[in-house]
Amino acid sequence: MILSAPLLTTLDRCERRFRLESTHRVLRVRPKELFDTLLRECVLSVSNGAAAHEAAELACTRFLETAANPGLEILSDPYTLAQDYCSMLRTVMEAISRQVLLVVQKAGVITIAEHGWDVQAFRDESGVLHRWTSVDRWDDDAKYRELHSWHVFGDCVATGQGMWLHVVEIGRHSKGHQNSAWCRCFKHPAIAKHFRFRHTDGSALVGNWKPTWMQDLNDTDPKTWVDMMEADSILPLHHLQIRDPHVEHVKEFRKQLPGYCQKIGNILPAWADVPMRRTSCDIPPCPWQHACYAPPGPVNIEGLGGFAKL
Repeated sequence: MILSAPLLTTLDRCERRFRLESTHRVLRVRPKELFDTLLRECVLSVSNGAAAHEAAELACTRFLETAANPGLEILSDPYTLAQDYCSMLRTVMEAISRQVLLVVQKAGVITIAEHGWDVQAFRDESGVLHRWTSVDRWDDDAKYRELHSWHVFGDCVATGQGMWLHVVEIGRHSKGHQNSAWCRCFKHPAIAKHFRFRHTDGSALVGNWKPTWMQDLNDTDPKTWVDMMEADSILPLHHLQIRDPHVEHVKEFRKQLPGYCQKIGNILPAWADVPMRRTSCDIPPCPWQHACYAPPGPVNIEGLGGFAKL
């Protein structure tokens, strides 16, 4: 059996969802999940010699195509939010291209005893892992969520390697827009074409500065935007070095692997027969609620719309 961080994360959250995702997929995608996927693909391409702006444009094309069909899992206007995410892809990749970026490759599946582990993180030439992800806000809570996650702990103990965790702060979705310095600045109330993010000491701007989004500024390119961010000393991009896992943690992980495989084997084949785990339905919202909260009786997943067989 091949295990992975996404698989065990879903298993921990809800066994019913685990069973559903073994046979079906959700058609509509959450914007952040799509952003993370495209960000990692961009980093992989750029680290191997591709131009950052070209990788970002390809990613933006895919984002907009997905937003159009099958669509994004949001309640607000998908086009406006998709344009904000495209702005973030362009500016984040511009910022990353200004830093030292080691050549990385996909690590792939490794063998642990008779089991396999599909490493999600990239691996550089020295063997060190690299995980790229995004968060609303990078604080202690977010840091420990990452450190405790299967994506970090699991990949580290499976490979016995340390990791560089690369985190992009992207702000929150509010009133139809993504409120992030990567795609939003503030326009001076009197001076034309004068934009700022904050004071260089980190304090907020004072006065009637109006929020302005990059998608509405046709004459502002990613390079100019990141130049403005650097001038205001705001670049919400973080790099955390994680040391090699302790040998005892590696031993404990290998000892517990058969238990996870047994748990997977014991899950009932029919998803509707697996008891609901209601504490996992809403934080964050589970995309399978339309199936689980359908009227009692036989449920045709595809008939609900938004789902398709694998």
